[in-house]
Amino acid sequence: MSKFSKIILFAVAIAVLSWFLPWLYALLTPSSSGEPFCSLSPVNGQWIVSRSVPGEKPVITLCSPFATAQEVADGEKITASMRDSLAPQLYYRQLVAHDNLPDTIAGKETTVHTLRSRELFFNGSPREVNKCNSGMWLMMESMPPRVDLSDPEEAFRFTGDGIEFVRIADNTVNHTRSRRFTEAMKSRGFSFPAVDLSANVTSKKAYDEGYMIIDSEGKLFHVKQRGGRPFVAAVHLPEGVKASKAFIWEESDRSKLGLVVDTEGQPYVIEAEGHLARPLPREAGTVDPRKESVMAMGSLFNLTFRFTGPEGTRWRVFDADSLELMGSLDFPRVKPLSSEIARYIFPYTLAFTSAYDSLAYPRVANISLKALPLNLLLAIALLFTGIRRKDPAMKWGALLTVPFGVFSFIPFIIFHE
Repeated sequence: MSKFSKIILFAVAIAVLSWFLPWLYALLTPSSSGEPFCSLSPVNGQWIVSRSVPGEKPVITLCSPFATAQEVADGEKITASMRDSLAPQLYYRQLVAHDNLPDTIAGKETTVHTLRSRELFFNGSPREVNKCNSGMWLMMESMPPRVDLSDPEEAFRFTGDGIEFVRIADNTVNHTRSRRFTEAMKSRGFSFPAVDLSANVTSKKAYDEGYMIIDSEGKLFHVKQRGGRPFVAAVHLPEGVKASKAFIWEESDRSKLGLVVDTEGQPYVIEAEGHLARPLPREAGTVDPRKESVMAMGSLFNLTFRFTGPEGTRWRVFDADSLELMGSLDFPRVKPLSSEIARYIFPYTLAFTSAYDSLAYPRVANISLKALPLNLLLAIALLFTGIRRKDPAMKWGALLTVPFGVFSFIPFIIFHE
């Protein structure tokens, strides 16, 4: 093998080990238990925190509505049947099966119909927000001729001065619909092109609310197709506020259209009536959908949000009607001991995927100077071995081991021998 081939093979080995060894270490070391699931009880106003432990029954505790993570750990332990009774908005099917569903809770009638009609579950992740798109989106018919929704028949794209619809069957432009939508959107104050879109394009849902679209000036619009014609409504944001990211919900009772976050990170709930964006109380904190996952759960009694980011997880509960803060719970990100030990072994890690996007390319992360003592120890071992064997090539291996550590030490030993 030529010297050049050895150099290429050595470089490839360093790259492969930079990915493989940290991955193998994470696989073999114990990981922390999953994130707890929290819900605020409409019966007693306390948090119900369920934490799953691998191979064991879930640990369920009660704590006050404004508790700390330590208070959660010290909270009262309850059984699964007690949890079902305290959270009827989530476990009403279990209660109905045992004829334990109460007639009223918190002054509100509780039947299967009323509870089901206010159900909402939404989960948005940074991977979805940051993913690349083709520039083409599908448009569903919100008022189909039959009851059930059907798969989209047209796609659309934005031009510099309008919107263009394309028939999927024959790839031809529908000029009539394109003109109608462009004129309708311009008449409502839309500035082309769009910078962000949110929709749930599937026929396996109860109804279709179309798209939440942010225009080039940061204004938010609700756009959908009804009977082949455009429906366009401007969402009313406070004066001077510009939208950054919007999510559409398609809630069971259609009272709330979705969530929008402005350029300062302030979240707003979009009401269907009047297309009004109502800000969440300041206790919700700021949100960055490009780095934080957002989960929303709605019920007859409250609206629960979970914001999960690099620093930890925040739970916030608001009244379903007034949006008044009812409870908050924070879980700071706790790194396992194995993760801290890894910083003394690996000078960096190499990954090809990320939790924040769907792209695959080399990413160097977790650069750690704490691994420098081990790197120097391995380099000195190579240097002394070279002196003892009178092998001058060993000094080059020692030099490379200082920055690359174990990633270069292993392949150098193998290839040099």
